Amino acid sequence: MIILTNGFPTNMPDSEKVSQGGPANFARLFKDYLSSVGAKEDWIGLMLQGSLSKTTRLVKKYSFPHRDYYQLCVPRYMFRDIVQAKTKGDSGLILRKPINRLTALMRKTKPDIVFLNGFGLLNWLLLKAAEIEGIPVVIQHAGIWTKELQIHKKLYTTAGRKMMKEMEKDSTRLTVAEIFLNKWSQIYYQSHVAKRTDKESHIIPLPFDFSSFKKLGLGISQTPSPFKMDTGYFNIGTIARWDEIKNHKAILALAKEISLQKLLWQVYVVTTIPDVKKYRKTKNEYEKYIKVIPALDRSGISDFCQSVDLLIQPSLFDVSPTVVLEAISSGTPIAISPNIGYIHNFLKHKAKDWVLDFSDTGQTIAQLKRLIDRKMPKVLREFLLVTHDHRTVFNSYLNLFSRFGRKEYNSKYKVNDKKSEEVFYLTHAIKKHLAR
Repeated sequence: MIILTNGFPTNMPDSEKVSQGGPANFARLFKDYLSSVGAKEDWIGLMLQGSLSKTTRLVKKYSFPHRDYYQLCVPRYMFRDIVQAKTKGDSGLILRKPINRLTALMRKTKPDIVFLNGFGLLNWLLLKAAEIEGIPVVIQHAGIWTKELQIHKKLYTTAGRKMMKEMEKDSTRLTVAEIFLNKWSQIYYQSHVAKRTDKESHIIPLPFDFSSFKKLGLGISQTPSPFKMDTGYFNIGTIARWDEIKNHKAILALAKEISLQKLLWQVYVVTTIPDVKKYRKTKNEYEKYIKVIPALDRSGISDFCQSVDLLIQPSLFDVSPTVVLEAISSGTPIAISPNIGYIHNFLKHKAKDWVLDFSDTGQTIAQLKRLIDRKMPKVLREFLLVTHDHRTVFNSYLNLFSRFGRKEYNSKYKVNDKKSEEVFYLTHAIKKHLAR
């Protein structure tokens, strides 16, 4: 089976950067798993990125046995035409050139299935190209794009947000199966974005290689912390990209209150604050109350998780943050906000005390005091270890892919021969004209 999927810069063979975020970590772990079991699936990774160039370029970056890497550079002005649109337009026509590049690639590589690892403007290009070529698409909803657009609404025009919300609905309309990481995100998506009319909506938890991650930090408890933490303090940590969704405002408010109350507590945050003018004042204030640690590789993250006394995740909306599984693997307690996809697991498995309302800093301090020196419920840890085991998860994905490979899908649904771009866009234009 040939699987075409979106890749990430950090997953490229020559990348010197550390993969960050759920989809990037997922892609790395899936690739490693396929190699470890000697899987014969051909995996085509397509890295999509914006470019200052005015032309769309598609190049093959690397080729290995069963592994090919391509890069599609899309002019940024095309994306601006959507996110800053003054009136609602046709996304397919605005992005027609990069879509054409992708349809040509699909005709050349002949993938049996397209797998969308997360969703956004760039991944939508793959979705539309697959529609034109008649290739079945399976999507993993790593997040809820509509919710992210709402939180970051100041970055987009009203017309732009409407167009992008319609694009996310396409991920339900045009895919043969949807995957959600937990029931919490499935309920939210189907209530606020779109709901399938058929039954192909699945819940497959985020994968995590617990044994591999734990081995990275073996011996850390017997050696001085590489982060120079004072063991006489209650050390609180978090790992979160610099994003409004991660709720750094709540983290800063907590650190300020700790300082005001003169508590023997210290907050450590692994993040990268952009070195741009609009963040300079915030950066100075943040670093005054918080120990900021630059992005870490997996070994560093393992060490960090085992060095702090408690991890926190105060996100405004977070489907399945990896740091929860990293904490469980490390044996470090973690407190989450009620806006995180693990909420049902925490409440069901005796971890109610580890769900905090970070909007009330005073209450958060009081709740944290009750968590000092406490361990997470064993029943929660055992549940997460079993349900998020990467081998079980990836076998579920491969079974799903085999069910919906192009041959099986075309036979079941009687898909017609693929249409050319010209026929597709002509038909699209006629339908649009008749709808007026």
